[in-house]
Amino acid sequence: MGAHLDDIELAASGTAARLVNAGAQVRFLVMSTSEYTSYNGSHFCDADVAVAEGREAAATLGVKEIDILRFPAKDVENHSAVVESINEVVDDFRATMVFTHWPFNTHRSHANTGLATIAASRYDNSVVMYEPIVPSGRSYVGFRPQLYISIEQKLQALRQHKSEYEKYGEHLDRRRRGPIALPRL
Repeated sequence: MGAHLDDIELAASGTAARLVNAGAQVRFLVMSTSEYTSYNGSHFCDADVAVAEGREAAATLGVKEIDILRFPAKDVENHSAVVESINEVVDDFRATMVFTHWPFNTHRSHANTGLATIAASRYDNSVVMYEPIVPSGRSYVGFRPQLYISIEQKLQALRQHKSEYEKYGEHLDRRRRGPIALPRL
């Protein structure tokens, strides 16, 4: 689950690619088309560009299914309509594991997506949260990562978000690199 069309790739695409490569079915759910205009009227991102880049990034990871909902990019709420939209996809996909935003994220849409995902997945799914990563947000409560997966496919997927690269440059693929302990898949 991601609030925007680059959040999953920033935080969990290494895991997604690893799962796809191991034969698991992976499906992305994004809460908005990621169209974004600043308070001062500056237009940062067009929906059609973000959607095209998001689909290319998912394909790069081997993810064949990506659902893109139409909640406002800056105003994804922890509301029953959001929870039920997530719940519908989780039930349809019969997800056994769900990855989402850490709910103590300074980006309101990220925090609310995390909270709504926890509510929607409350019955029988394992919910795993991913670390808030600059430039997409920060945490105001300490996040203690348990696992890092870094593979070349992740970097390739991030590079599909060309409009985000224009805005943030190499900050999009600056990740901790080092030994990685992985569970057997």
